[in-house]
Amino acid sequence: MKPDGDAVFVYGLLMLPEVVFAITGKDYVMQDASLLDYKRYGLSQQHANTPVPALAHCPGHLQQGKVLLGVSPDELAKLDFFEELDSGLYLREKVRVQSLGLWIDAWCYTVGPALLPYVDGDWFLHQVSESHKEHLITQLIPSMLTTYHKLQANTGTKTKASPLSED
Repeated sequence: MKPDGDAVFVYGLLMLPEVVFAITGKDYVMQDASLLDYKRYGLSQQHANTPVPALAHCPGHLQQGKVLLGVSPDELAKLDFFEELDSGLYLREKVRVQSLGLWIDAWCYTVGPALLPYVDGDWFLHQVSESHKEHLITQLIPSMLTTYHKLQANTGTKTKASPLSED
């Protein structure tokens, strides 16, 4: 039985259940999944910053990841905010992924025009250290959520500051 809500294909930081929980406050069913014709890349950045990936179209490549099931509209809005859709860093696209032998229509965050010039090399989950995770969960995400909730309360807008831009 499919959980109520949307499916979201994740391939980077959102494959970490503790990061997703910090953003949404929910533990999701996460299944292994693959997406054809896309590839996960790294982004050129400062060495001390949390390594961040971006997904770009790449004909013939099969990208492995996870699919989150049962994502509500409010939770999807928080993920959109985290992925900075309004800034052009990422885009949210509808894709078709394969998971457990089934095809699933899912949302996916792909590289946006603002990040495209910085796509550089490969990205692997093991590049994210425990200190990177701790920084995301205890500082960056709470700050992002404070901004998100203030904007929602004041204006109802989903515009945001940049949570992944580290000082």
